[in-house]
Amino acid sequence: MTAGNRDVRTWLTERVATYLRRSPQDIDTSVPLADYGLDSLTALAITADIEDEFEVTVDDALTWDHPTVDALSAALSGLLGGQPEAAGTSEKQV
Repeated sequence: MTAGNRDVRTWLTERVATYLRRSPQDIDTSVPLADYGLDSLTALAITADIEDEFEVTVDDALTWDHPTVDALSAALSGLLGGQPEAAGTSEKQV
């Protein structure tokens, strides 16, 4: 996936909604994910999905350090910014 192909926030919202068994429209991107019942296993799964989708390495605590979809998407967009493709040629750590 390239950063330009799809909005990072939209992708994250859809992933979070899938794990929480909700519609993406039901996810308020400014609400802490813990308020939706996100647990540590789900947070790690989302982190793994980020690594797989964008072919980057991120810290396991990324989801906890950025507890809303808005904050998480901003951090991920910052990581991916400036790369012609989200995959890039090197791995980075957030």
